[in-house]
Amino acid sequence: MGLNDDQIQYKLPSHRIKILGSVIFGLLLFLSYTISMIEKEITFLDFLLIPTIVFLGLWFIRFLKRYSKIGFLINQAGLFNLDGSIICEMADIERIDISPYTFKSANGFIVILKTKSSFNLTPGLYWRLGKRISIGGLVSKSESKFLSQTLLGFFDEKEKKAG
Repeated sequence: MGLNDDQIQYKLPSHRIKILGSVIFGLLLFLSYTISMIEKEITFLDFLLIPTIVFLGLWFIRFLKRYSKIGFLINQAGLFNLDGSIICEMADIERIDISPYTFKSANGFIVILKTKSSFNLTPGLYWRLGKRISIGGLVSKSESKFLSQTLLGFFDEKEKKAG
């Protein structure tokens, strides 16, 4: 987590996404192996197993490259991905729910928006569906608390200026 006067940067530790990707890759390999072992005779499906494993390996490498450098930028304008793409604008936030009793990602919090938006998913970091953005997953509880308090601070500051 980095702190600046007017901008907060959070980068998800890359080892967490590598562990998630390795577990998904291992489960997919186990599934392909199990499917091939259903019958003891060699079938056409067994010949498709090797290209499937190669495809899964290439997918795994692409997954790690794409999601090993993910995180947030939080500032007065809103919530952004590290690449600069917008997740939500501060003016579009209706409220931020940090209650433990809401449907959200593990160790996370919910941002309720004023307008609906399309589905978006960054594995382990956030998902967005309709008027909700759920932040959490591979984010630790202390990091989630820091992010929610920071976002609440910027949101409250915006509300004071508007009100």
